[in-house]
Amino acid sequence: MQTEGSVPTAGPRLNHLAAWFDGEVAAVVTILLGLFQIVLAVPLFYADPSFSKFFMLPLVLGALTIAGGSFTMASERKPSRSLIQGCACGNLVGLLVALIALGLYCYSFNTIKFEDELCLPVPSDYEEGPYKCPGEFLRAISRSIILLLLLDACGAVFLLLLMSASAIRALKTE
Repeated sequence: MQTEGSVPTAGPRLNHLAAWFDGEVAAVVTILLGLFQIVLAVPLFYADPSFSKFFMLPLVLGALTIAGGSFTMASERKPSRSLIQGCACGNLVGLLVALIALGLYCYSFNTIKFEDELCLPVPSDYEEGPYKCPGEFLRAISRSIILLLLLDACGAVFLLLLMSASAIRALKTE
């Protein structure tokens, strides 16, 4: 018999892996990390011509991260077996793409080279500051954007791993 004010459970719920793990908070943070990836794709497109197609990776990773976080939020709010399966699949696909992106971000961060031809000719109105020429400034911007994407992908890997494990554990205990 139910007591007054209690809510019946509709179906399986995501397992909380630890006392500090809250599925809704993890879902919101994951959605924000996905939005951050998408926002950083725009300056990456304009930062360096050698990355002409590379800007698609943050767009895809951001979309998959947002989808994984959305599935987690939906399965926290209205738990059902199909939502938890979608949560597990979405988070695992996002995790796979995030791991691939992590490797590509590391590789591209280490291979950005400074070409001397970017410094020629230097405009007469260029005020020399910490950078010798506009090409060096562009290189610094590119490295900064890729470093931000790398840090964001690390956070996405961690959260997607936690949410995937939680969903898979919920499916197994059912």
